[in-house]
Amino acid sequence: MVVLNIYGKIKPICISKKLGLYIANLPKEKDNNWNEELYEELNLARKRINQDSKKYNLVSPFKIEKFYLDICSNKEGKKISDNKKMHEIVDNMICIYLEYDYDEMPLGGWETNCFDGRFCEDDYAEKIINFIYNINEFGKMPHCIYSSNNDFHNPYIFLSYDVSINEYINTLKLWGKTLDNFLIDRNDYLQLDYLINSFFKDKDYNEYHFLKLYSLCQLFLEKDKESELDKKLINFLDDKYNEELKTSITEKLRKMRNKIAHGDFVAFEKIVEEYASEIMDGNFWFDYSEYSRKNWVILHICCELEMVVKKLVNMMFFNRSKLEKIKNTNNKKML
Repeated sequence: MVVLNIYGKIKPICISKKLGLYIANLPKEKDNNWNEELYEELNLARKRINQDSKKYNLVSPFKIEKFYLDICSNKEGKKISDNKKMHEIVDNMICIYLEYDYDEMPLGGWETNCFDGRFCEDDYAEKIINFIYNINEFGKMPHCIYSSNNDFHNPYIFLSYDVSINEYINTLKLWGKTLDNFLIDRNDYLQLDYLINSFFKDKDYNEYHFLKLYSLCQLFLEKDKESELDKKLINFLDDKYNEELKTSITEKLRKMRNKIAHGDFVAFEKIVEEYASEIMDGNFWFDYSEYSRKNWVILHICCELEMVVKKLVNMMFFNRSKLEKIKNTNNKKML
């Protein structure tokens, strides 16, 4: 079960027909009572917040009254218990989930369908929300505040919310339509699964992250050989760099990738320093109390490549034919 940071009473809404993705208020059925589960979680969160407020002399402990009035409109003047207020808050919580028949997807059944919920795998609805949140260009996008697959131990998970839900729901619907337009055959579903997993729970900006990002660029742009990216990546780098710098950056990225792949870490460090001297010195403040010089450079490169990958993913969704044309040509002037 995945709970979003938006609140309100809604009927179940289909977000993506081809994924069987829906949003609704928390279920209260006898054999599927996540409403009661979240009520218990919220009670624990409230107690922890108030305990921490006293322990650390915080000035803003959890105020159930304010939270209740924000979430449940026109309730001022009603004298009801905190427990009843908590129940009504939970009644307004919105979850996102997958519900489909196997014959609605070209992925087979229980043994092979990658979108099924399993005990030892993360909730796929959470993965989808995380993926869309990271590439979103439509408008306000909700995020996950609770997932049954994670033991948050976080008393503040319910404090990030918004009751202005219409724009969030519209954004979800637009992305659902986009995903439905993209998903044509089995390979599209499998590629989407690959991309969703590549974005999920990976914020360590190190050599591994760099390799993954570069391999995603290869996935979208490389036709025959890796050196094609020297020219193709230029078109997706930030325009703060001139053509000469873009050319130098893309060549260095490829060399870095190859040095890591072949275990030549001394040569890798040399190229990292060349990148730092040419691209970052004079334009970037290195605080060595936070990161070493090499790790600052790798972090910087990962951030640049993340922007590139997001552009590529969005082009895959919104201009697939153009992306395929870029992949299948070696002409530098492709955009």
